[in-house]
Amino acid sequence: MKNQNKFDPVFPLSSEQLNNLKKLERTCTNIQSAWLSGYFWKIANQTSNITSFQTNESEKNDPVITIISASQTGNAKLLSKRLYEYFNKNNKISRLIDAMDYKFKKIKNEKILILIISTQGEGEPPEEALSFYKFIMSKNAPNLNNLYYSVFGLGDTSYNLFCQAGKDFDKRFKELGGNSLLDRFDADIEYEDNYNKWSQDLLQSINSKEKIYKSSVSYIDQENTLILSKNHYTKKNPAEGIILTNQKITGRNSKKDVHHIEIDISNLNIKYSPGDALGVWYKNDSNLVKNILELLSINISETITIKNDVITIFDALQNHFELTNNTKNIIKSYANFSKNKFLKDIISNDSDLENYTINTPLIKMIHDHPLKLSSQQLIGLLRPLTPRLYSISSSQEEIDNEIHITVGVVKKLISGHVYLGGASGYLSQSLKSDDIIKIFIQTNDNFRLPINKNTPIIMISSGTGIAPFRAFMQQRDNDNADGKNWLFFGNPNFTEDFLYQVEWQKYIKKGLITNMNLAWSQDQKNKIYVQDRIRENSQEIWSWIEEGAQIYVCGNASKMAKDVEKALLDIISHNAHLNLEESQEFLNNLRLNKRYKRDVY
Repeated sequence: MKNQNKFDPVFPLSSEQLNNLKKLERTCTNIQSAWLSGYFWKIANQTSNITSFQTNESEKNDPVITIISASQTGNAKLLSKRLYEYFNKNNKISRLIDAMDYKFKKIKNEKILILIISTQGEGEPPEEALSFYKFIMSKNAPNLNNLYYSVFGLGDTSYNLFCQAGKDFDKRFKELGGNSLLDRFDADIEYEDNYNKWSQDLLQSINSKEKIYKSSVSYIDQENTLILSKNHYTKKNPAEGIILTNQKITGRNSKKDVHHIEIDISNLNIKYSPGDALGVWYKNDSNLVKNILELLSINISETITIKNDVITIFDALQNHFELTNNTKNIIKSYANFSKNKFLKDIISNDSDLENYTINTPLIKMIHDHPLKLSSQQLIGLLRPLTPRLYSISSSQEEIDNEIHITVGVVKKLISGHVYLGGASGYLSQSLKSDDIIKIFIQTNDNFRLPINKNTPIIMISSGTGIAPFRAFMQQRDNDNADGKNWLFFGNPNFTEDFLYQVEWQKYIKKGLITNMNLAWSQDQKNKIYVQDRIRENSQEIWSWIEEGAQIYVCGNASKMAKDVEKALLDIISHNAHLNLEESQEFLNNLRLNKRYKRDVY
């Protein structure tokens, strides 16, 4: 009789199987590894002895809770996963799905739907929820009389259209006849306690609806289930990378200050793919902290308690609170503390308050109107510090144990003084070689290269929006991909602002870049932007679209991305002989088929 390996439920592979798996792993790209993961998962779930997520026939007819994650920076995705796990522990049938993959035309069949959604730009839904949003707002949206739903919105009260995407969905669900399980909650950046209470109240509300819901085992729809990051390091548990290089890559006379930063992750088990973002926990400038405390007559050695930890007020301001962005709420509270007539007049007029918020950093307001505050009063004014996300500008296949990012430094010139952005100032001015930086990977599965390496791609960017396309080309170069590549890039000046110029020229010479169209807005009398270059190439772009090209856009959401979309609609309308509504439907179908992808901010 042959010896058989004893089955270990914790680690069920034999030594031979493990060695073969390791050999295969060494030959695979990140994309191939991801494909194999899905392949083996599918096989496992077709095998009769895997029972983890099976249901009996009666359970298949039970209504399930559908949890939709509509995320821009990852917070909605994280909370959606937590809600799924919470329902699972409480024996509720549920499925977790990304908004991009949700079959929204089947929403009429849903019994219970939970939407956790962030807001971006000017009150817009996140990129992955745009198609769902357009459908639900259209005349084609179905009657939802049989739907019970709840919406948890994520936003930032410093923006005028706070949590607007969540508000829009909630309002529309009601208009279509939906039944609210629980009032919508609009959460600010410090959402933890509010989320915990909302999820508990939501479960209680679902439990009260026994007629529409029957408790049972947890069930996952494997067809379109949200796949979550397996990286060990997270927003709450960041890794410590080491700075290798911090180099300015714009010219001496450029109006922009852009830095290329390389980070060593050789001692960390971090995996990332082109299209992902790097989360960075930054520190406020020590001189800024000292100035604020001095102006408010607070001793830097005073201690305060934050989440049961006793720390100095200096440490709190440097590492835990936002100090660069002013907000309307901060100004109102500070005005009430100071009793200053100028500030009182400002907050009494909405237009004046809006302008003052935009043009007056926190330190300038305190400098112009100093007063005496206690440490606790100051902390009560401020918002918690949150990490910043930067598109990764490298491929791990190319550079192995490094991560590269491209950082545009935020600068405001006010009354002759330059004010730097908190994160970009920290990254560009404070960090030097061998310094430690706290980081985590924010996956972005909605901005991936085509799995088919023969698929042509069109990359459209301006400014630091070129970052992910540098990663794309490194990946395609290492994959020996045969698909055509077309780059559109815009910036003010050729001589000062051509980011990664040598690399793009190398790729052109090598034949990796098929077409490259550049737009330098300030090199001639008439300004030229990327959308102008797109229109100039209307017929060829349409030809690429007909060949199955995937279109990628990265850059400013409020201006550039909208102008590019208008240009694409013009191309579709002209070449396909469609009216505006038909062209919009065509472009939306490209988005649904993951052929039109945007990473905008």
